[in-house]
Amino acid sequence: MKKLLYVSILVLLASCAGKPSDEEMLSGFYKAVLGETEMTDELLRACLSQPVLDALWEADYEDTYSFWNFRTGCQDGPSSESSLESIEPLGEGWYRVSYSDMGIHGITEVKVADGKIVDYRPFFVPFDLAKGYFLRNDVGTDACPVKITSEEELLKYFGMATVMGEAGKPTAIDFDHSFVVPIVYPQTDRETTIVVDSFQHTAPAELTLSASTVRGEEPRSFTIRPIELLVVDSYYRDFDIKTAFSD
Repeated sequence: MKKLLYVSILVLLASCAGKPSDEEMLSGFYKAVLGETEMTDELLRACLSQPVLDALWEADYEDTYSFWNFRTGCQDGPSSESSLESIEPLGEGWYRVSYSDMGIHGITEVKVADGKIVDYRPFFVPFDLAKGYFLRNDVGTDACPVKITSEEELLKYFGMATVMGEAGKPTAIDFDHSFVVPIVYPQTDRETTIVVDSFQHTAPAELTLSASTVRGEEPRSFTIRPIELLVVDSYYRDFDIKTAFSD
C-alpha cells in the first residue's frame, strides 16, 4: 500500500511539473548542439522526431547522428566558444534560433510539434542591407559580379544617393571586415520590393542566395532599376555563391 501511494505521488508530481515548453526543449537541445552541455542519444531522441532522426543518421560516418546540421557548418571561427543567444517564435510551430558558433553568428529555423523538432531549415547566413546606393546608368543589369570586396570595386557599379539628414547618408561599409553581395533586377516601371527568400550555407565553402520581388500592379511614369546590397561578414569572402533571382 505504501509503495502504491509512493508511485502515485511520483505520477502526480510529474503531472504537475508537465512537459518542458518548446522554448525550454530547444534551449536544452541547442546548448548540447553548441557544446555547452553534453549531447547524448537520449537527448536527441527526446528532442527530435523519428523522421528527423532518420534524416540525420550517418551510417557511413561512424554510425552517429549528424546533429551539427543545426549549426553553421563552419569548420572553425574567430572564437573557441559557442553559445545560444535567443529563441524567437515565428508562428505555426516555427522558431528562429540565434546563436554564436565559434564566434560566427548563426540562425537556424526549426519547427516543433508535440514537443519535438519535426523540421528545420538550414543555417541562414546573417547579413545587413546597405541603403543609399543606386546602380549607375552606364552599368548593365548583368554586369555586376556576384560579390564585391572593395570600395573601389563597389563604386565601379554603384553610386551614392545622399539626402538631407544623418539618416540620409549611404550605409558605410567596412570592407576590411565585410563584403557586398548585390541583387540587381532589370529596369521596370512598377513599384518593386526585393525580398531575400533565403541565404544559406548549402555545402562546404558554398552559399546559396535566393530572392524574389513584390511588384505594384499599376505602371508609373518613370522607371527604376531595383537593387539590394547585402553586407556579409568577411569570413565568407572566399565562399562560392550561387544565386537564384525570380520575379
